[in-house]
Amino acid sequence: MVRALPQEFVALAAGGVAPGALLAALADADHAGCEPFDALLASGLLPERDLVGRLARGLGVALYVPELAPPAPIDAETFANAMRTGTLALSDADARQVIVVAARGVSVASLARLSALHAAEGGRVALLGPADFADLAVACAGRALAEAASTGPALVAPELTVAHGMPRINARARTLLFIVAASLVVAAFVSPLVFAACASAVGGLFFVMNAFRLAIALTPALPERPLLFRSEQSLPIYTVLVALVREAAIVPDLLDALERLDYPAAKLDIKLLVEADDRETLGALEGRPPRAGIEVLKLPAGGPQTKPRALNAGLMAARGRFLTVFDAEDRPEPDQLRRALDAFGTSPETVACVQARLAIDNHGDGWLARQFRIEYAALFDVVVPALAALDLPIPLGGTSNHFRTAALRTVGGWDAGNVTEDADLGLRLARRGWSTRAVDSVTWEEAPATPGLWIRQRTRWMKGYMVTAVVHGRRSGDLARRLGVRRFIAAHLVVGGVAATALAYPAVVAGLLVALCTGALLAPSASLAEQTLATFHVTNLLAGYAVGLACGWIGVDRRGPSSLAVDLLTMPIYWLLVGVAAWRALGQILFDSATHWEKTAHGLSSRRASGVQR
Repeated sequence: MVRALPQEFVALAAGGVAPGALLAALADADHAGCEPFDALLASGLLPERDLVGRLARGLGVALYVPELAPPAPIDAETFANAMRTGTLALSDADARQVIVVAARGVSVASLARLSALHAAEGGRVALLGPADFADLAVACAGRALAEAASTGPALVAPELTVAHGMPRINARARTLLFIVAASLVVAAFVSPLVFAACASAVGGLFFVMNAFRLAIALTPALPERPLLFRSEQSLPIYTVLVALVREAAIVPDLLDALERLDYPAAKLDIKLLVEADDRETLGALEGRPPRAGIEVLKLPAGGPQTKPRALNAGLMAARGRFLTVFDAEDRPEPDQLRRALDAFGTSPETVACVQARLAIDNHGDGWLARQFRIEYAALFDVVVPALAALDLPIPLGGTSNHFRTAALRTVGGWDAGNVTEDADLGLRLARRGWSTRAVDSVTWEEAPATPGLWIRQRTRWMKGYMVTAVVHGRRSGDLARRLGVRRFIAAHLVVGGVAATALAYPAVVAGLLVALCTGALLAPSASLAEQTLATFHVTNLLAGYAVGLACGWIGVDRRGPSSLAVDLLTMPIYWLLVGVAAWRALGQILFDSATHWEKTAHGLSSRRASGVQR
């Protein structure tokens, strides 16, 4: 039985679109379970504006132009509704309503009926392509969009945001902190009792972290099920958000990676989030235009111009039932969205997020890049799967985390003031009763390979962990009630514990080196208590090395390449650099730069491996 052409296709045929192309798009729509016009638009047969112009003429409706109804200010909720429904009501010079319709989805199929209805009421309907509709909605929202994106979770739980939950440290407070710290250091040198107390506290921290990491290393990941067969018709609309700031160099590779995703193009809601004044990136997108269906949202100025602010704007505009975030340099495996859907489908409804595995593909760029690859292998191939298997809170990676969009909206999205917004979001999801799982799909990333780039990126990560620990730790009672004792302890260890050990490690190593050089380390102890304490600290440090190396070894074994095994021996030196970054981060917090975002440059490596195999 031959299916009749829908009305919008009849109009396009009258406008000169070849019947063969329309029939092919109709077949694609039947296969993918989407609207016919969406399939035609995604095919890239004609430029979006050309196709929409032909449709408008065929249906006898106007193409929207500002002279028809000038853009008018709208609030953030109206913006969100407009982006999700594809309709926006404006008024012309005579105060008559003009319904601007984005040419996508069911809006196109019902356009003729809407046009006739509003004509009878004295109103009109105007058509606009999805990309131009997005530009119009952003222009109308303007400052309201910027403010809402900056507010984010403050509407849901303001006390859990940096703006409201992070104490401000003024000059007087800094002076007091420095006096206390200096007094403690002097007292530790003068009083053996104070020194022993400080050493015991640090030793206890390392002991607990070593035990926790050992338990993680010994926990197997949940078994991965084979990829289930899903008919194209059953696949939901999936939103992909990519925040771009000064990323002109990486735009072509990014678009290539997004266009390789194994998912019906007509069901992908991809939004590139670019600051309106970022002419460099916008120019690159003009030089290498995205395919039809990939929208560029030019974000208005206002608030902190950070990645989480951009993501909040994308969340308001998201049409997908599921949503994921990628970074500019990412190369996700093409089937990652399907694998994430499988993970959601085989998990309880309380699972709000599925974290894919991140891996480094430019380890040929030197020692730092190789250490970064080992670190990511340990984190995303060992630690994150183990935390997921134990149902513990997970500090998310900054990319390739897949969400139920509704769950993400319940927590308000991302904290625009937190420079490690992913770790914070993982804890906020856990506080609201949501869980996170891991999925065995890889996104390849580029590691910063020079000391300057690396130290700035790691400073930002450590600063975000410290800030997150303070913001959530100030309400530990509520956190403990919501998570339970086991998950509460784990939450503190995976965020605050990581930051604390990074700060303590350089001091411990320096103290042991001083003791070794002065002979104090090998000198006979004055008492059994001193001998026991010294033995405990040395054993503790060696155990920490062993557990860290074990996680790295397991990660390298799972991720490869085996040649990185030699670099495991120099991991303790790398940890010292992490400690330097942690102290730099603490300094920024103390000097009121807790929200300062140090941008990581991408697209610098010429040694990214292509066709990397798992």
